[in-house]
Amino acid sequence: MTRPIEVNRLDTIPFPCDCNNVAPMLGFAYRLPGSGGVVRGAYGVQYGEIFETTYSQVRMSPPGSYRVFVGAPDLRNPLGGLTLADIGPGFRAGIFDVSSNMKTPYSHQYNFSWERDLGRDVKLQLGYVGSRTHKLFQMWFDNRARVVPGIPQTTATINERRPDPNHLEVLRLLNGSRAYFDAGRVTVVVPRVRGISLDASYWFSKSIDLGNDFTSTLSGVDARQGQSQSEGNVHADLKGRSQFDQPHALLLRGWYETPGLGARQGWLRGIAGRWTVSGVFSLKNGTPFSVESGSDGPGFGNVDGQGGDRVDVLDPSVLGRAIGNPDTSQSLLPRAAFAFIQPTAERGNLGRNTFRRGKIANMNAMLERTWELRRAWSLQFRAESINFFNTPQFAAPNNNLVSPSFGAITNTLNDGRTFRFRLQMQF
Repeated sequence: MTRPIEVNRLDTIPFPCDCNNVAPMLGFAYRLPGSGGVVRGAYGVQYGEIFETTYSQVRMSPPGSYRVFVGAPDLRNPLGGLTLADIGPGFRAGIFDVSSNMKTPYSHQYNFSWERDLGRDVKLQLGYVGSRTHKLFQMWFDNRARVVPGIPQTTATINERRPDPNHLEVLRLLNGSRAYFDAGRVTVVVPRVRGISLDASYWFSKSIDLGNDFTSTLSGVDARQGQSQSEGNVHADLKGRSQFDQPHALLLRGWYETPGLGARQGWLRGIAGRWTVSGVFSLKNGTPFSVESGSDGPGFGNVDGQGGDRVDVLDPSVLGRAIGNPDTSQSLLPRAAFAFIQPTAERGNLGRNTFRRGKIANMNAMLERTWELRRAWSLQFRAESINFFNTPQFAAPNNNLVSPSFGAITNTLNDGRTFRFRLQMQF
């Protein structure tokens, strides 16, 4: 990646050209002797990009932009008497610090598989896929308020307790995260037997990272994705399951064509013969979520000027639970199992992404028939259904301990069952 340059020279992008990126790729396939099957493997290095929305945040720092933080503001005078005349060179403001050593994220990706026939009509496939991803983007929230003897630990004193007197919040954009993914797969394929085609696949996988994954741009809500509870020991605090981690996954696919009915009466053959029915069913774990305090204020969080504080767990037996039923969610995630952190504590003892929302199950189906009419004319009927069994995919429960509705599931992530019908004439 070449070094970006702001066209009007109003801001300087601090990192140089990332010009030494080489992305080798190789693969192989080998047929084993006899009926041993075929083995395949591949390896490659893949590079991402440094997004414009990431590095362009340099414009949000002085002198082009001044970010002001007022702790515990008076709603009648939220700026506390601050005027535009007070803002200028030397004014204490928050800054975006884009690393001068920012590099393009990259990933080592590799896979291996073995396939062999189990008889004439069945195939077995065993596979592995993995990746190690480096230099993922991460935002570190620095210059947070400390515990200072003699100064009350309140939101009103946050700016007074920041160690750097020249700045307020310091947001450092850097290559601060890594990610690890490994997955094994077993697949059985029945290509076609008496009009039926089937395949079934099961995956067992794990994905962990140091707070941010490959989707983060460090802009908007992405910036808070990898936010640690305190300024120090970021990686130890954030290492955990990735936001998309789903260790168990099952996929079933089927296709069936009804017989043509041969020499039977034309009207019967036209109505009942040559219908195609297919379906896809998936079942997998829900994605993980964390339990947070929901407030940075005294008695709830560490009062350092940043949110994302997790809580202390009092009942370890709740760890790892899947919370997916609105009728039982609050009993499976009871408020009594947690406590807000103690005064002057930096962080809660609960890890990141230690719970899961409910499983994901979905069935899509299709019914189709084509009638050949005279000459080049044909008529096709097609019926499709999304979420055929009308299975709800529930959102994660309210994860803020400070909320009266903590543990309650109040939303779904998918639509209800839908049908679509199509009649198409071709000529």
